[in-house]
Amino acid sequence: MECDICLEALDQAARVPKTVVPCGHTVCLQCLQQLTRGWCSDCRAAAARRCWDEHAVLNARAAERRLQEQVSAGALQEAAALLQAVQCQGEEALHALTLLSAPSWDLTLRAGGRQLNGTLANNEDPLTKALWVLVASRAALTESGADGPAGDGPPPAAARPPTAALDPPPAEAPPPREMDAGYLSRSDPGEMEEQKAAALQEAQGVVRLVGVCCDSDPAWSLELLQRAAPTVERLWVLCPREPHLRAVLAMPRLRRLHVWCGDDALDPAPPELGALPPGHSGLRWLRVLLLPRATLQSLLQAHGGTLEELELWVGTPGERTWPHSCSDLHSLLGRCGLRALRRLVLRRRCSPPDTACREQLAAVRAALPGVQQVLCSECDRVLREAP
Repeated sequence: MECDICLEALDQAARVPKTVVPCGHTVCLQCLQQLTRGWCSDCRAAAARRCWDEHAVLNARAAERRLQEQVSAGALQEAAALLQAVQCQGEEALHALTLLSAPSWDLTLRAGGRQLNGTLANNEDPLTKALWVLVASRAALTESGADGPAGDGPPPAAARPPTAALDPPPAEAPPPREMDAGYLSRSDPGEMEEQKAAALQEAQGVVRLVGVCCDSDPAWSLELLQRAAPTVERLWVLCPREPHLRAVLAMPRLRRLHVWCGDDALDPAPPELGALPPGHSGLRWLRVLLLPRATLQSLLQAHGGTLEELELWVGTPGERTWPHSCSDLHSLLGRCGLRALRRLVLRRRCSPPDTACREQLAAVRAALPGVQQVLCSECDRVLREAP
């Protein structure tokens, strides 16, 4: 068998065979790494070297095209109608005029430990104008002072009365602290020791912690979770071992959890997690990929009284093993006491057979009559939220 790009014979060394998503061609790892940057669907970031082996990686242009396809023409028409109804009032109108009048704006976007910078010029492009109006009306803009020389851009709004200027500004709460541990946690024991020690100190007080890979350096990743445990509310862990799962269970303020088991380390003896410890108020949102069945059931039972949204990677009935195939999902979920659940999304790796999917969804709805939404990620085109 040969690579569809270089036509060299595939092997288990430099030319390990890889299947390209979504076209299905088989190419060698060497050619894949020479293509334009890939986008990792699991990490939701530019693909690292390990992603080519363990995750679903798209060519960056293909990933962008797939995302655009998920925005239907009907959705765009609906957005246009909503934009016509946007009315900027008071301070919002001043912000809109300011945004529309300056020659250009420097932009900084932050989310999930990442930061993007750029410049957007004002011109006659209607999309740019619509964007500024939408930002002014929806983003709750606040002005923190100008960096440029006086006289640049539009004139400022009318000054406050002198008495207002004498009042001390209201104290602003510090923004929630976030940490992306993806880069450090993928390194082996003994590597990047100074950076890891610094991260352990910074983890204290973190509210959102993402990208914690537990398999490369299990001891360090466990200590990272324990340092963040008192304050963390949103967490994303990959390839956890039993100690990591028990550390997660003990986090008293945890509200959102994304857990992805990319290997079979838990399969020989799947841990059953038991009840929540005292002082834990329970998860509200959970996404699970490839967790052993018994462990999943114990996790759902522990949080059954509070869990409102569940995203579960699971297949329809078939001949494969759990969770790629599942013939009794309705029974499994029905035993978990999901009293607060209002939204369930069944995540699929690819489009399932229509009949099998519909039957599985119907059985789950019958078993969980109180759940308002039971959806298939492919059939219902459900986009993934950030953890």
